[in-house]
Amino acid sequence: MIIKEKKYVISKGLAFYAEMESRRLEKELADGWEMDKINWLGFYRLKKVKPEEAQIVIDFYPGKKNEIDEYLDIYEAAGWEKVTSYRNRYFVFKSDVGTEAVYTDEESYASRLKKEKLWMILNSFYFFIFGLIGLLLIKLPNIKEWLLEVKPLYFILVMVTELSLMVPLIVTALMLYYKVIYAKRQIYYKEPKSYAKKQHFFIDLILAGLIGAFLGGIIGFLSGYFELF
Repeated sequence: MIIKEKKYVISKGLAFYAEMESRRLEKELADGWEMDKINWLGFYRLKKVKPEEAQIVIDFYPGKKNEIDEYLDIYEAAGWEKVTSYRNRYFVFKSDVGTEAVYTDEESYASRLKKEKLWMILNSFYFFIFGLIGLLLIKLPNIKEWLLEVKPLYFILVMVTELSLMVPLIVTALMLYYKVIYAKRQIYYKEPKSYAKKQHFFIDLILAGLIGAFLGGIIGFLSGYFELF
């Protein structure tokens, strides 16, 4: 979708498909569209530029925020230019074709992947806390009585609360799924293009949906059995 010289593209997932998304952004750049911004809704905003053949890499920064400059210096010294970033965690870099990857060994890249997974799981608990607050509101007699007078609002709050409580479980399950399906991801630290060819987004999307539905069914059964709502 193009609006006022800006192109908007939905992300397939920076965490799970960094290699595939990097190839996608390379093709966009070759067509004259460069990454400009990543928003919290999961959309890339691209700006119109002169077509360019370049390498692009999406990396996760696991360190302290006051040490980001050192991290960026490492990339710059290796010949990579920062394009944009998201929450000072995900960074997009570009370089001339043929530039070596910053990661020099399998162990350091495996460590980066592990820290990224941990960061995602920990962040998922913000949703869980939000869900607990929603559950508390629903359980308060006066508030529940008022909400039941506006049934659409009550059902929306129940649905949002259930989903929020499920997020840590779903994220953890997805982490385990991708760890099993893409167990050898770390050995491609220098060959992201080769790894991108092994990623199957739509198959993963279907299987992830089935996992989510299964977990949702369990949560729904338990919430009904224990009369949580």
